[in-house]
Amino acid sequence: MKLFISYALRALTVAERKLLRRPRKSAPAVPRHAAPPEDAPPSAASQEAALETQTRQREIERRPQARKRARVPELLPPPFAWIEIPAGQVTLVPDGYDKEESYLKHATIFDVAAFAIAKYPITNAQYALFVEAGGYHERRWWTEAGWRTREEGWAWNSQKGTSEPTGNPWTEPTYWQDAEWNGADHPVVGVSWYEAMAFCRWLSEVSGEEVTLPSEQQWQRAAQGDDGRTFPWGDTWDSSRCNAGENGAGHTTSVYKYEEHGDSPFGAVDMAGNVWEWCLTAYETGDDTPEGDAHRVVRGGSWFIHQYYTRAAFRFWFNPSFCYIFVGFRVVRPPSL
Repeated sequence: MKLFISYALRALTVAERKLLRRPRKSAPAVPRHAAPPEDAPPSAASQEAALETQTRQREIERRPQARKRARVPELLPPPFAWIEIPAGQVTLVPDGYDKEESYLKHATIFDVAAFAIAKYPITNAQYALFVEAGGYHERRWWTEAGWRTREEGWAWNSQKGTSEPTGNPWTEPTYWQDAEWNGADHPVVGVSWYEAMAFCRWLSEVSGEEVTLPSEQQWQRAAQGDDGRTFPWGDTWDSSRCNAGENGAGHTTSVYKYEEHGDSPFGAVDMAGNVWEWCLTAYETGDDTPEGDAHRVVRGGSWFIHQYYTRAAFRFWFNPSFCYIFVGFRVVRPPSL
């Protein structure tokens, strides 16, 4: 992995280098009798029913879904839309880097249940709501490892080629104040996997929708469709359909820029190039649980790297604390009923 990053960084042009400085039980039925005198004490059955009703109501009120809330598309600034992805299959193929460390040892077919995915990567304007809501100061949104890493202020050290703690707690994405990377409709960058997960947990709470990062199987299904195509738009490379290294842009572009040119079969935009996208899946184990500090899969390639890495089936990984100018994310939720 280190060799790959080192090679990729060395492969940059001089100009590019400069850029890098659960059905609930109902209450038991109560037999219908003549009404008791007003001064009669309540029956044991009625007391039990009342108690269960009160308990159930308290439980319901505690559920985020029970409180009236705006859904994600109403909460976040545009562009945001959910794309419904039908159930289907994907074939994951081992990558050429650190294959011995990956849970995926050979080409494997996976069944993928229906789900919905964000049409675009999360933008700076959308992520700003999490920042402004105090997301970096609310521990409840973070995994244990994520909160610890936030407090330690991990950052990428370009000279050492590794991430390390700085002692300065995160309060916003790494390049949040840099005009070159904080365009409102550009994908948010400089966010670690931990920050992406914290955003998902916050958004789930405020919207009542079950928002999370896509598993790598979900991501590939959304990007590739049913025909196993090489790129979201087809099998032939076309630099006019995405923001990859061949374009020479040297930075992110608006998530709108390649809409209708590089869309996936389902209509998802920007799934090749622009930014690598964090996935829920742990690279070594294939586990989709959010706790721990395992390396996490990234997909899609970025503006920083050439076309080979933008292929819909290409798999790579980063440390969950990694945050840099070419890494962002998009979100998923269960399918509409």
